[in-house]
Amino acid sequence: MKRNTLIISTLGAFVLGGIAFVTVPAFADEDDGRKNCPRGGYGQMMKGHHGGGMGFGMGMGRFMQGKDMDLQLTPERVKDIMEGKLAWRGNENLKVGDVATDEDGNIIAKLVTKDNSLVETFKINPKTGAHSALR
Repeated sequence: MKRNTLIISTLGAFVLGGIAFVTVPAFADEDDGRKNCPRGGYGQMMKGHHGGGMGFGMGMGRFMQGKDMDLQLTPERVKDIMEGKLAWRGNENLKVGDVATDEDGNIIAKLVTKDNSLVETFKINPKTGAHSALR
C-alpha cells in the first residue's frame, strides 16, 4: 500500500512540475506576445482584425491587396477556384453557375443549387481577387 502511494505521489509531482515548467515561461513574457502584433495580440488575429473578411473564402486579406498586384484572373480561373472551394467544403448541394466578365472588367460569378436556383452572386476584381456579394 505504501509503495502504491509513493508511486502515485511521485508521478503527481512530475506532472505538476511539467505543467509549471510549460506555463511559467508563457506568463513571464512582459509584452504578452504582442511584440510583433500591433493591434493587440494573437486574440485579435483570430478575430479577423488583421485581414479582410472576404466572405466566400477566396481572398487574401487587405494586407496583400496592393495597387501593383495583378493576378490576371479570368472567368475560367475564378470558376476553377470556386469549384475547388466548394469541393473542399463538401457541400454537394451547391455548384458554380455562370461566370462572366461585366462591362467594367469585373468578373461576375453565380453560386447556385443543383437545380440552378440562385444562392449568391459575387463580383470579383480580376487584378486583386477581392470580391463582394452583389445584393
